[in-house]
Amino acid sequence: MSSGPAHAISRIETTSTQCSAIRAALVREGEAILRHTSKRGLPIYDRYVSSSLLCPGNTIGVWASVPARDTNACRVIACDANASEDDTFFRTRPLLRITQ
Repeated sequence: MSSGPAHAISRIETTSTQCSAIRAALVREGEAILRHTSKRGLPIYDRYVSSSLLCPGNTIGVWASVPARDTNACRVIACDANASEDDTFFRTRPLLRITQ
């Protein structure tokens, strides 16, 4: 058994980063943990991807938005596990992709 180099996932504080830089990091690295602080002062974070093809197993890619330094709604892709069980394969797996 051989092992390859470890891949550390980037962590980005969204409110101190411009939306274009957040999206560029997702395109470059494929995935990242995006973090910001809620209005109540609590940390909010999740894994976001550059393409819905990178969503694992029983999840689907959905458009989401995070606050960025230059906008309150930077459009990114999250993986959602809450797909309806009666959805067909093609309806539950739309191809979403971030482009520059």
